[in-house]
Amino acid sequence: MARMMRTAPVDVDDVRRAVTSVPDPELPPVTIGMLGMLHHLEVDGAEVTVELLPTYSGCPATQMIERDVRAAVGGLAGVEHVTVRFRYDPPWSAARITDAGREHLREFGIAPPGGDVQGAVTPDGRPTLPVAVGASDPRPCPYCGSTDTVRDAPFGPTPCRDLRYCATCQQPFEAFRN
Repeated sequence: MARMMRTAPVDVDDVRRAVTSVPDPELPPVTIGMLGMLHHLEVDGAEVTVELLPTYSGCPATQMIERDVRAAVGGLAGVEHVTVRFRYDPPWSAARITDAGREHLREFGIAPPGGDVQGAVTPDGRPTLPVAVGASDPRPCPYCGSTDTVRDAPFGPTPCRDLRYCATCQQPFEAFRN
């Protein structure tokens, strides 16, 4: 008589750690966990569903992020199927970036968005997507901390970053767009 092997149930905390440790493909020193992209995860037996909030609605890295999340979670004991979904409601906001994420962005030479993020309201009272209040310009230089900075170009090497220049230390830098 053959014995049936039972696998241990999939641990939700292990899944969360696997997802949040996936590096952002465009910002390798920062994980998607540090960026606050994990919206929801669900474990149902051997099936895992992960919902992520992209940092930018036109982000070209979503396919790579999906692939990397599938690989990270799919490698866990007991996981047989992984579904990854990107959600745009609620929209991701810079307020989701962890303190560690902000520090890693600065160390990488990218000024993280700052300021309070809140939803704007149209004259007829309908809410709009979140906007940053008092955060877009000037952005503190990640090298010297000066706020004597200007935006050189609205888009940088990726759609989620722009190019800036610091008049104090005379260094160009990138800023995470709001």
